[in-house]
Amino acid sequence: MNDVIVRCDMSVSIDGFVCGLEAQKPPFLDDRFFRVTDWQFADNDTAKALTAERAAEAGSYVLGRRMYDSAGEHWSVESPYQKDVFIVTHRPQDDIRLKDGTVFHFIAGVPAAIEAAKQACEPGKKVHLSGGASVIQQALAADLIDELHLHISPVMIGQGTRLFDGLADRMVELEPTGSSHVAGITHLSFRISHSQKG
Repeated sequence: MNDVIVRCDMSVSIDGFVCGLEAQKPPFLDDRFFRVTDWQFADNDTAKALTAERAAEAGSYVLGRRMYDSAGEHWSVESPYQKDVFIVTHRPQDDIRLKDGTVFHFIAGVPAAIEAAKQACEPGKKVHLSGGASVIQQALAADLIDELHLHISPVMIGQGTRLFDGLADRMVELEPTGSSHVAGITHLSFRISHSQKG
């Protein structure tokens, strides 16, 4: 299933954080997280178009356990996905099926979760990595991401969880594929080079 594209979409502050210190403990959310991500819920054409594009492209999803836990009871009946969602966790459990068509699968390890998501992905669709930061870092370090889409909010958080920590000595080569600036948010798209695999 190597032909299935793995796409990562992440919102970050201008100094590279996805959330503040308070989001590093339950319930894994804080004001800084919402300041970085609230553009997605804005009433403008760009936000609506990007949200629709992601939903149309997605054939399956991969999320971290913290992201899943932070949603808590909000995802007990319906979710934003309506697809197979693979939760990376050290605590595997039985699948959870919702009436809206979402199926949560609990998988140990980022590579295994991405491979399972590829197997479940609808033909012509993409696997979407939706966070959190640790899952993205592990996937980047293992060279498992094909497309990177960053949505940069004009705010400096100063401390918290950085998106691009944990890459060790790996240099990631990016090919720009698109950019826009709307309603204060800078949207950047890249294709990730896998030439080092050969």
